[in-house]
Amino acid sequence: MKKLLSALLCLTLLLSATSCLAKRQPPPEDPKPEPTVSEIYDGLIAQYTALLKAKQNGEELSAPNTEGMNEREATIAKTLYGIVDTCWKNEESAKNLGYGYKDMDGNGIPELILLTQHTTIMAIFTVSDNQPILLEANYGEKASFVFTTKNRLFLRRQTQPEPIGEATYYTCRVDGDKMMYDAIYGEVYDLNKKEILEYFQMVDGERKLIDKEAFDDLYWEYGQTILAGYNITSKRFAPRIHLPLVENKSSEGLPAADFSSYEAIRETCKEISTCLDKFETSKFFMGEYDDLFAFTSDLDFEYYISFLYSAYRGSGYTGYDEIDLNGDGEDELVLLNEDYSIKAIFTQKDGTPVLLDAFNDEICWLDDQGFIHVDRNDYNELEYSVYEFTKSGEYNLVYSILAAGNGNRYFTKDGKTELISLEKSLELYYDGYCLYPEYDEPNEHTRNVSLLNYTPLDKVSDDFVQNAVGKTWHRHANLEKTTGKLLACSNTYVTFENVTDAQMDVNFKYAFTYYYPDPNKDNYLLDDTTETFLKVTARAKDGAYLFDENGVKGRMEFSGKYFWIIIEESTDERFPVGAQCYRDYEANNSIIK
Repeated sequence: MKKLLSALLCLTLLLSATSCLAKRQPPPEDPKPEPTVSEIYDGLIAQYTALLKAKQNGEELSAPNTEGMNEREATIAKTLYGIVDTCWKNEESAKNLGYGYKDMDGNGIPELILLTQHTTIMAIFTVSDNQPILLEANYGEKASFVFTTKNRLFLRRQTQPEPIGEATYYTCRVDGDKMMYDAIYGEVYDLNKKEILEYFQMVDGERKLIDKEAFDDLYWEYGQTILAGYNITSKRFAPRIHLPLVENKSSEGLPAADFSSYEAIRETCKEISTCLDKFETSKFFMGEYDDLFAFTSDLDFEYYISFLYSAYRGSGYTGYDEIDLNGDGEDELVLLNEDYSIKAIFTQKDGTPVLLDAFNDEICWLDDQGFIHVDRNDYNELEYSVYEFTKSGEYNLVYSILAAGNGNRYFTKDGKTELISLEKSLELYYDGYCLYPEYDEPNEHTRNVSLLNYTPLDKVSDDFVQNAVGKTWHRHANLEKTTGKLLACSNTYVTFENVTDAQMDVNFKYAFTYYYPDPNKDNYLLDDTTETFLKVTARAKDGAYLFDENGVKGRMEFSGKYFWIIIEESTDERFPVGAQCYRDYEANNSIIK
């Protein structure tokens, strides 16, 4: 028994001593917090800025000592030095060297992009495992590296070991911590003979010769941005540029580009519209409009640039409507011109406005099934796209029809693109894409079938009625389906006279034209035009002018660069029921005699 008590006593003393030792142990240190993406990039920007300022102070730069660095660190050090050393022409040119941030793949990690004020890219970095990684660099060579649509990048490199030169084209995109190349292809040429020696394409790392037709297909599919106008495209999709050698301008007293609410967006867009009278595209891509507003974030700047160029490419006064486009119970903010051409659409995500899409050189219109249509016409190409805006907030391409500059037609659906015939493209276009009546233009169709209701962003003091007097107004309509004649169309011209506050006389000239093959083959097509005339008296009531004569009843609404005739009842096929948009044709009455 004594032995048992003795053992228990020893065990108790042991546990007590162990407990005391445990209490005397120092508390574990808090784990060191991981650096943020911004902090990781700050180190690169500091090195870059130090090199620029050293060069600015007249110091002779020497190549970095990479001893002790790993391959990743050495590559970055050489790249930063190389950009400053090769791109520095003089102090003035060096002021164009800067940097910006943009999430190129939507994974939540913004890339650090070194670029010029003219948006030529010098290098792109991302972050992986809390370390900066160089994705692609472009310096010290004859090259152009720019932004394109859909978060793609286009790089062209040229080598000229005279007399034989070579140009290689890359279309690429960021995917996590890698740069993915959608296409790499090129051409070899003789400078003396001024002829192409061969075409090639890189496939799985191997260089393979291709023919001119294959090269042209690649060129038109991936390389359009090297054509005229690529610098404007690049500017539209480039991030806000910070210039280390240029003193930051004070934003005090500048209007704020605020996109935090629909009300703020309307006020911002109203302020932006004041820039348009003096807008120049050359100044746009040179960055001269970047400091007209105060920006609280780079995203605000991105939205500002999108809408600035979109509004410039529009015509007439900008307005808006708030309407639920996808049926989720939340209104979208639609910015549109007075002719009902849509310029931008904002939606709500977690209570914050997000730009769904902006339309610059494109025509955007709505159909009666809730689809969003986008017509693009640039670089000798025509593309017609249909998008579905789902209740879950997804903006999905349903299908597109592309008439490419290389003469081919392409059909895209479910993420797959196939080459189709001209006949098939026309069948898809007429039977699937064009959901608006033949008489309607896309903007007219939007007004006729959607619930959009244009309201100007700001009160307009112009006397639109008086501005319309002395001008000829015009409307074009395609009539191939209804007449069965090849290329049949109508052109309606309108002028006004005897205008008072109470009434006006309205003159219509209606010209119906159809085209047919020349039987003598001297010309491809001949045309036959029939002209008729109509005159009505419209009387003022409730801000519009109403008329009811010759089997046509309707009203007229005037705006800045357009006016609308809304036909309510008609027995005259020249004037179908619906809203019809007329544009300023010329500032005289010579069309109608």
